[in-house]
Amino acid sequence: MHQFCPLVCGFLASDTLPGAMQNVGLALLTVLIPVVLFIFSLEKEALFEWDKIVILDKVIEAKNLLISLALIFLPLFFWGYNSPLFQLFLFFVFVGGVIYLVKILFNSYRWIKNDIVQRNHNSVNFRDFLRGKYHEEISNLTDAERETVWILTWRKEISNTVYERSLIKKFTENIDILAEEKNYSLLKRYLENFLAHIDKRALYDGIVYENLFGGLIKWYFLLCDSAKEQDTKNNSVRFEVEIIVSTLIEKCVLSALKKRTSSVLFRKLKKEIEGKDEECVKKLLARSICRVFFDNIADSQEQLDIWGHYFPEEWKITKETQGDKENFISKIWLNEFIQWAQNRIGKTKNEFDKNLDEVSSKLFPSVEPMLWAKILTLLVRPWSGSDRMKSLVEQGTNFGYTGRVLVEFFGSTEKSSKRLHGQDKAQEDSTLELALILFGNEFTKEKLQDYISDLKRLKYAKETQEEARQKYLEAIFEKMLTLRSK
Repeated sequence: MHQFCPLVCGFLASDTLPGAMQNVGLALLTVLIPVVLFIFSLEKEALFEWDKIVILDKVIEAKNLLISLALIFLPLFFWGYNSPLFQLFLFFVFVGGVIYLVKILFNSYRWIKNDIVQRNHNSVNFRDFLRGKYHEEISNLTDAERETVWILTWRKEISNTVYERSLIKKFTENIDILAEEKNYSLLKRYLENFLAHIDKRALYDGIVYENLFGGLIKWYFLLCDSAKEQDTKNNSVRFEVEIIVSTLIEKCVLSALKKRTSSVLFRKLKKEIEGKDEECVKKLLARSICRVFFDNIADSQEQLDIWGHYFPEEWKITKETQGDKENFISKIWLNEFIQWAQNRIGKTKNEFDKNLDEVSSKLFPSVEPMLWAKILTLLVRPWSGSDRMKSLVEQGTNFGYTGRVLVEFFGSTEKSSKRLHGQDKAQEDSTLELALILFGNEFTKEKLQDYISDLKRLKYAKETQEEARQKYLEAIFEKMLTLRSK
């Protein structure tokens, strides 16, 4: 210790030390200036303006840069005081400034190199790491500043899904606050900007999709509940926000069907609508979900998994679900299907409709598709007077050609044939029972007798397709009449 003190005093008393300290400071500053200029020259992406803020705040830390420079150069002005203890203090101040400036240079190198950072067990690059830190502090900004940050954020197609997950999470938290506060004007601008760039979002990523879709459903119900309040001042803006949210939900449903995130779609949808107001659920399904689903399910690569595993069984339309008074969601799907199917069944040309064929057979799992198509066509297609049966026989249907797969592996050929015939009959009975439950007013005894009479008046050549259809329909209506009489 006694030897150390003279060494320190001698070091501090050296005539060359102040000059060396000055040279170190100037050298670091000389390196820093071109590095900073080079960083800004690199940024020519869509997020340039926002990245400039991140560089200033998180890389070169502009607010503290002047302090670090002061820590380096101010000690030189006071170095003339011949107090070793004070000089030692000044030297430590100088070292602190040097360390801080070296840290800035190191961060600048990492930004240029864009190396990988381990964050919450996920790897993100250094730029996205600093951007994420900036977003975490976004609540400290003014409304206008926050809006600018989000506008600049969503313009870019973000290749790092880990980073995009954090952005979506933070964005939904911001929207949650605005929705709760009923700040509809700012909410509208936030969502309009997001909608304008929705196609750039990584909706194929399950976590990104779940956070966004769950948030949209939650906001929709908040808006729907708010609509019941007598708030004429905000009503028009709130309605515009509701339209934007509905459009975003449509986009998410379509994306789920195309990008194989349907399992998340139905799991999240089922969870979010549980216990919600029936009127709001009906508006949500009718406005944003059912039609998009009906129009696109046939082209989805996941259609078998959707119907077999993802689409809730209690939402499908069967005798049991329609008989459950508490199950209003199944009734909504039925009503939306009938409205959607009317235009498609009503087409004058008998071109095969694969979407109608897919939905009519899978949404009604207990029916025999071909028979069900004839029943729906009878009820929905616009007919003219007594030509109703004639048109049904001669025009046929434009869907219902995909039958159920019935397989019997065991037993003799005769037993297998009987078993398959029994399954066919059970499906036919189930179809007719469901038709009488859903459309009882169209299948009264009187109307069924009229249908049969109209069919009997039709005359066709023997063994023609028209004669076969005529006899088949007569048999069907006779059977329905029997069921109605029980």
